[in-house]
Amino acid sequence: MSAKGENGLLDTLPVIDSGTVVQVNDSGGGIKYVSRFVGMDNQVIITRLPPVSQLNKSGMGTEDLTYRDTFHKKRKLIMRMIVNGQIFAFETEVIDLMLQGSKLLITTYPKAIQSRLLRKEPRYPCTLPTVLTSGEESLEGVLINLSSSGGLLQLTGEPELESLQALKSEQGEVSLNVTMPFDEQPVAIKAKVMSLAAPEYQVGLAFVDGKEAIQKYITTLKLDSIGDFF
Repeated sequence: MSAKGENGLLDTLPVIDSGTVVQVNDSGGGIKYVSRFVGMDNQVIITRLPPVSQLNKSGMGTEDLTYRDTFHKKRKLIMRMIVNGQIFAFETEVIDLMLQGSKLLITTYPKAIQSRLLRKEPRYPCTLPTVLTSGEESLEGVLINLSSSGGLLQLTGEPELESLQALKSEQGEVSLNVTMPFDEQPVAIKAKVMSLAAPEYQVGLAFVDGKEAIQKYITTLKLDSIGDFF
């Protein structure tokens, strides 16, 4: 497999188990369904056709007519699947249908495959008031999601462009004072700036020190989520 990294472009797909879930849609939103991967043969992709009820079509006559009208030759589709903790997405074109017995869709082998790793752990939505300090600069914001390893800070107001540029070039650690619901005083956390979306005033952070407080907060969220069952 040729790749530009774990997150990037590939020219071949990995080995995929039959039955792997595949999400299929077209670029215009006319088709969107979930199916199963069947296999690859002679450089084509074979997946199961969805039930007609998933296609949101009526008045087309028989099932065969509905399938052939929907999946006409050379129709472009986008397929996504998760294999061994990695997401693969690619564009493919309809070649043919098999409508006898198991109903199958045969499409072209992709010319390029996009891939990226799944996050190792989920991000939990939150609203935690936070002050980010870098050098002599302090910026107020709200952590809007987090995991034990990082989070996304939404800056409030409209920070000066110079302040954002300084953050973007920041190579060392920044300090966070995060207001947790279970502490009277803000919790001090060290972090690194991993990304910056200037138009949205959002800062991607990787936590370096103070993860205990983050993990305690995540634990309370998990307990809240199962509260209805006890």
